[in-house]
Amino acid sequence: MKKNLIALAVAATMVPAIAAAEGASISGYTDITWTHDNSTNIFWATAEVDIRNTVDSVTVGLDLDIDAVTGNLDAEQAFFAWGAAENLTIIAGKFNNPIGLEAEDSIDKPGTKSGAIYNALDAATSLHAGNNISGLAVAYNAGVATVTVGILNEIQAASGPNDDNSFALIVNASPVEGLDLELGYVTMDDSIGLMAANALDINLAYKMDAIGFTFEMLDVDGLNDQLYGLGFSYDVAEGTSVNVAYDMDDNMISGYETEIRLTAWHDLADNLTVGAGYNLADNGNSDDESVIIEFFATF
Repeated sequence: MKKNLIALAVAATMVPAIAAAEGASISGYTDITWTHDNSTNIFWATAEVDIRNTVDSVTVGLDLDIDAVTGNLDAEQAFFAWGAAENLTIIAGKFNNPIGLEAEDSIDKPGTKSGAIYNALDAATSLHAGNNISGLAVAYNAGVATVTVGILNEIQAASGPNDDNSFALIVNASPVEGLDLELGYVTMDDSIGLMAANALDINLAYKMDAIGFTFEMLDVDGLNDQLYGLGFSYDVAEGTSVNVAYDMDDNMISGYETEIRLTAWHDLADNLTVGAGYNLADNGNSDDESVIIEFFATF
């Protein structure tokens, strides 16, 4: 479920560990939300089922997203990860976009609402529902850093695959304990108007004991000038944490937009977590407030 399970940026280190235990496994979670804002007062229920099977050095994965309210079913991921050589992993199929700090799955997000940078990347990867991509990538663990290169279906092709390709480069490093750094770059077709843009993402996450800090910058030519995200987390006690996030979107069309998200999480049981989030967005003309209560039950 977690983005970094098969993310290209760390695949070179993860696949050998996965391959140590062969056999199929099924896991997942249900996501129950109640959202209240200026126009919404509604409950919703979704679920995810993740299937993994490893034989020798090859792991196969399938993630299914289920909307229990509408009945929609979507294959979030369908991939193989092959440990082709020591520290070298090849991944092909459909998989979560490895560029960006925020995870694809709701259970792995710091708040009850996605951030502006995730939403911009999600909008850019218009071929699939969610912030997902299709193609082939090679990840090499060089010790000091993991370097990933990928050739992808043109991620701006909303109508389906075409003759163009996107190319991605991701570099991940952990120079000191508790500090994770990432640089990600992906090309996009420059012939389809305003939405065409190359994207550069730089982010870091630092964790020291109970305190965590994150920073992210996304530069998307033609879509958004620049977006910034700051995050702070604190583990109040075992099973209880709080998170504060602040986003700023310097958009060439609508100008500055900001949002602050406050979230508290608490484990009600080993497999049941509740979160309460308050979100305040300022688009320059008005303030949009929302309250989201969210339950995660894992299996």
